Amino acid sequence: MPNLNLCSSIMTCLFLIGLSVVLAGPAFDLPGLGPRGGLQAGTLPQFVVVMVALLATLSLVSDLLKWRRGRQPGAEIEPEVAPLRQVVFVGGGIMALLAVYVFAWRPLPFPLISFVFFTIVSAILAPPAARNPRGYGVIALTGLLFSICVWALFTSVLKVPLR
Repeated sequence: MPNLNLCSSIMTCLFLIGLSVVLAGPAFDLPGLGPRGGLQAGTLPQFVVVMVALLATLSLVSDLLKWRRGRQPGAEIEPEVAPLRQVVFVGGGIMALLAVYVFAWRPLPFPLISFVFFTIVSAILAPPAARNPRGYGVIALTGLLFSICVWALFTSVLKVPLR
């Protein structure tokens, strides 16, 4: 299983770096910083392209080091983080929510749909200790603040019209 995990990590890293290379051209064709240091239309795409490539590389290096430590004599094999069934159902559920989120942008206001999406995903991913009324309150408040701040950033600073 460790070899399979390493192969999966390598393939994912190569895919993400390839995607970053393909998207770097269009992202860096857009203006990044304005003449007075202000953010332009290309700032976010450029940041995302660079960060995805960097984080994919760091993740691969981490997985390579973990794989190498596991091959040493007497090394204990780390247990899986989560059962495969749980990963598939939670990951699939979140991907379905993401699809609903994207398609709901047109009929619903951005802050509302972002709040709902962020809150539901956070509640799904919350540790069991946080699944109580106080924890759900913190999740809802964080979702509200996050969606309003993102909306304000895009409409005020980046001048991207979001409803």
